[in-house]
Amino acid sequence: MKHRLFEQNRTILLAVSGGPDSMALLHFFVSIRDTYHLRLIALSVDHKLRGKESLEDLHYVRDICEKWNVEFIGKQVNVPQYMEETKKSTELAARELRYAFFEKMMQSYNAPILAMGHHGDDQVETMFMQLTKGIKPKGMPFKRSFANGIIIRPLLSVTKDEIHAYCRNHQIIPRLDPTNEETIYTRNAFRHHLVPFLKERNPNIHHSAQLTSEIFQEEEDYLIEEAKKVVECVATFDEKKDNVFIDIQKVLRFHPTLQRRAFHLILNYLYRHLDVVEIKAIHHDQLLKLMHSEKPNAMIHMPHNLIVLKAYDQIQFRFNKTSKAPYYYRLFPGEQILLPDGKTLSVILEKSSSKPKESGAYEFVCHAESIALPLIIRSRQNGDKLKIRGLGGSKKIKDVFIDLKIPQAEREEWPIVTDNNGQLLWLIGLKKGEVLETTSDQWLRLMVT
Repeated sequence: MKHRLFEQNRTILLAVSGGPDSMALLHFFVSIRDTYHLRLIALSVDHKLRGKESLEDLHYVRDICEKWNVEFIGKQVNVPQYMEETKKSTELAARELRYAFFEKMMQSYNAPILAMGHHGDDQVETMFMQLTKGIKPKGMPFKRSFANGIIIRPLLSVTKDEIHAYCRNHQIIPRLDPTNEETIYTRNAFRHHLVPFLKERNPNIHHSAQLTSEIFQEEEDYLIEEAKKVVECVATFDEKKDNVFIDIQKVLRFHPTLQRRAFHLILNYLYRHLDVVEIKAIHHDQLLKLMHSEKPNAMIHMPHNLIVLKAYDQIQFRFNKTSKAPYYYRLFPGEQILLPDGKTLSVILEKSSSKPKESGAYEFVCHAESIALPLIIRSRQNGDKLKIRGLGGSKKIKDVFIDLKIPQAEREEWPIVTDNNGQLLWLIGLKKGEVLETTSDQWLRLMVT
């Protein structure tokens, strides 16, 4: 095998949902089990998102495993409840609970290999999704560290169509999840709209994406090793290793490529207990701007209360553990900014004869001539009121938080958008304000990604 994903006489855990990809994966490992002397354990998760139907998927996997003499462990996780508690999206909540189960099983069975059914089309989707998020499109590796071992993806070199053909050839009748057809989920939208478009122009796009991914991974591995040397040279950690101090003059001796990766390593280290934090290109950009700022003293907010302070020739990374500092930013069309939770707010000027559609709670559209620029993005203030769209009246932000049961700890940093005259426009993700419409064809679109 080119990537030597596993050796003989190993225990392999397999993530099996019952769909075509995972069933092909399971069948493939069953077909080589005796040759490689493998112990196979299938893991299946019911996310409680489709009621009886999703539970039947789990039972289907259980029955197939019994037929093929494969050990089986099924688990139900309550994604809707977790979403309510954490305010996270369906995709993220399901992923976190699913991977927590996988990690627990890897540790319980001391099985350091978890096989997953991601294929070439998934690779294309992932790389373009990363690109749109401002993350370098490295895609998914054939293997990566996870829990007490590794995740492997043996099917990355084959397409979805080839997997369906494999299932037909071996009389496998997989379960089909109807939510995979709903394009309200980000990955599904890429799957149904972007990937077919790309395949029309390059039927071998999955091979190109995989080759590019591997090249990026190799280059990144090398650059990270070089960046480690930079960190050793320029960074000082305090005794508890929660605060990091950077010598700006020393950093400036190195190429910006290594500067960015050095900052990336520092952020990864500081966020080591927070797996959900995605470090994006905008994080690096903000750090480089701070370092080159002519101001002797400046500060930026990063996700999860991490504050980065510039004081003359030194940059300090530290967590604001005692209280959440108020913030206040100005933003013009064409600019973007980091919010305290790590998401990115972008402002786009559009031209349209009719009001452009908003896509969900994290987009806001209004007439450009109805507001005074620049936009202000800030934390809440006493007495804040929002004239809520469609309500016909105003409501205190405090009462909105109470009605929506937003935890007290999150309220102080929840971002509010106003115009330059103080008109409240948007309590991001929660409520949108009523804005006067004009006959202008100029519109502002605010997007949080």
